Amino acid sequence: MKRLIPNAILNALWVVYLATCLSLLFIAPANAYIDPGSGSIIFQAVIGGALAAGVGIKVFWGRIVSFFRRFRRKR
Repeated sequence: MKRLIPNAILNALWVVYLATCLSLLFIAPANAYIDPGSGSIIFQAVIGGALAAGVGIKVFWGRIVSFFRRFRRKR
């Protein structure tokens, strides 16, 4: 069976994952104040990300469906 993701990409993703995990181990505590307006900005970012994902799925829906149909036909 042919692999969907080449080994080079998997190795690169593994390195990024390990670097992220190791960097999270050494974060210094920040005694910072979170402004009340920060919640509004975070809310807008979450809503914007959800809408962008929805538009992306709508735009590429035909490609997404054809990608999964290809696996269904091979059986």
